[in-house]
Amino acid sequence: MKTKVFFSDQKFQVIIVLCLLTVLNVHSQISGNQVYRNGTYSGDQGSFPVNNVVSINDNNLSVTVKILLNKKADGFVITFGLNEEDQTVSGCSKKINIRISGFLDKLKTLGIKKEAIYVDFISQTKIYDYTVADVNAQQIEKGFEIKKNVIITTSNVDNLEKIIAFASDHEIHDVIKVEYYNENSNAIHDQLFDDALLLAEAKKVKYIKSFGKRILGTPNATEEFAVVFPKTRYKSYQAFESAEIESNSTSRSQYLKKIARKNKTFYYDGVSTAGFDKVVNSNQTEVGIQYIMTLTVSYKIDTSI
Repeated sequence: MKTKVFFSDQKFQVIIVLCLLTVLNVHSQISGNQVYRNGTYSGDQGSFPVNNVVSINDNNLSVTVKILLNKKADGFVITFGLNEEDQTVSGCSKKINIRISGFLDKLKTLGIKKEAIYVDFISQTKIYDYTVADVNAQQIEKGFEIKKNVIITTSNVDNLEKIIAFASDHEIHDVIKVEYYNENSNAIHDQLFDDALLLAEAKKVKYIKSFGKRILGTPNATEEFAVVFPKTRYKSYQAFESAEIESNSTSRSQYLKKIARKNKTFYYDGVSTAGFDKVVNSNQTEVGIQYIMTLTVSYKIDTSI
């Protein structure tokens, strides 16, 4: 989301904290098994900028500030999928509703209110099968299938595993997705914007003083505010070393090679802290939501000096 902002000089009459000019990022040299990831792994940032940018010439000074906020989620929305088959529609409906009712009764023990649960009717379809006699196969109607989703909102992260366990007790095993959310996204934006203004002012003062320039008029600014959810930052790899079998071309023996199952691992790889002027909650271990504020401020320079 990009927004162009115009403001007066009074907005820039702020207390400058010069120690905020530079953020030192220290990275461990232990790579872990992620090096087995398919393709070239470079700790990519996706489409996010990684370089601090300051441009100055005889006419203009352009300053870019980037801030990264790692924030725990205020709540979660978890979606389960389930289905039921029967020879009749009423039979399907009765079976699936019994499972859902038992699941919802269990949720009450966690203090989850009725208003935080929604049952979404997905589909009702016919089921077909084949009868086979000799070499003939005939398609027949076998019955019906009903699919529903159960959507639950909770603010307690400790409830998630308990909810999944309760669902499993009622043969609900399909965890479709878990969404993260924060209640105060507007307040988060405003705070990051104010922090970016302070850093932009500090950069401006430093470069104007260093190059002996003077600002004319009021600045122009462009901001970009990005919200990065965990589901977009998971990656996978398979870590294993394998031997090779080489057949003897002169032998008539033939070998059947059975490939062993290799486990695939998924891991969370959030936006790297590299290249940001400020990182808030840089050591947060709990997976949450990442907010990125990028502010570019342009100033006209007095060329008469």
